[in-house]
Amino acid sequence: MRHHVLHFQHGSWQVPADFKPDSFEVVFAFLDPEVARTTQAFAELKALLPNAQVIGCTTGGEIANGQAYVGGGFAALLGFDNVSVQVVEADIDAANESFGIGKALASRFDGAELAGVFIVSDGARVNGSALVEGFRKVLGPHASINGGLAGDGDRFGETLVGCSGDMSPGKVVAVAFFGTGLRLRTGSFGGWEVFGPMRKITKSEGNTLYQLDNKSALELYKRYLGDEAEKLPGSALFYPLQVSNPENPAETVVRTILGIDDATGAMTFAGDMPEGWTAQLMVGETNGLIEGAGKAGLAASGGDNHGFAMLVSCIGRRLLLGQRATEEVRAVVDALGGIAHAGFYSYGEISPNGFQGTCNLHNQTMTVTVFEAA
Repeated sequence: MRHHVLHFQHGSWQVPADFKPDSFEVVFAFLDPEVARTTQAFAELKALLPNAQVIGCTTGGEIANGQAYVGGGFAALLGFDNVSVQVVEADIDAANESFGIGKALASRFDGAELAGVFIVSDGARVNGSALVEGFRKVLGPHASINGGLAGDGDRFGETLVGCSGDMSPGKVVAVAFFGTGLRLRTGSFGGWEVFGPMRKITKSEGNTLYQLDNKSALELYKRYLGDEAEKLPGSALFYPLQVSNPENPAETVVRTILGIDDATGAMTFAGDMPEGWTAQLMVGETNGLIEGAGKAGLAASGGDNHGFAMLVSCIGRRLLLGQRATEEVRAVVDALGGIAHAGFYSYGEISPNGFQGTCNLHNQTMTVTVFEAA
């Protein structure tokens, strides 16, 4: 397996003298939104690697060199032996299309010995959990599905994804890896703490929550936040919900609020909020999040750690950690023995559940995907 990380700096990609572009089959570019919009970074990367499949997205921060960055750009270049790579993409206009698009994209894969899938998706128009469910419907519940939703810094506006064309809003790209020459190892962990009572979701529609225990979910949420409620929806990043299936308590995910509607009492989340499931408030502190990142790294460790690690963490974690965000990156890299790596801060993380193994959308979670020659 071959890998390299390029840095977009001072208006251009920093390319070593001995660079061999034909050594790589697939490239993932993680770009600050302003870099993506005001430079030709993505087009120049595609020109630099004309024979590779180049996928790019905007971020809530970039990860490389054992550090968390804001305002830059990095590209992870991967090359394989005895592995075939297939890339599919689709446009999406609204969240209610997510499940169907996931199914349609997965149905276009055609190969044997699926090692795994890595998804890069628009982060504003997509219901991430429905998108992943669509992929699972076709590929099976135990397929290794990983990736993340593009970001727009801390503005939560338009996100961009690119592949065959320019970077643009409303796009989903999925990369499938087939063959016996590749093994994927994964890990995911949050490090948040639950508090307050566990409540039942009694009214919801898809990723929109209306009632908990037959009471207005928004009013209950505001009551717990106190003065922080005046800063909604921004302050919601620091108070996610843990959502669990009462019939299978191991099926637990973290959900972040993307928006609220005071008129209807609606709370919109990045993924589904199924009726009948339970919800409980969460709060984070820096040491717990950093320790959680290390646990995600440990879960993905194994083998000789000579592969390449893709790290996808949450914008909410970066904002809460502040200057200590690099410490969570370092915790993962240390747990993986200093493995080469890159990644980004996202609006939603896609990874197998750390306890159950079924792939799902996560929020406020550090997720790790290690690509390793088998």
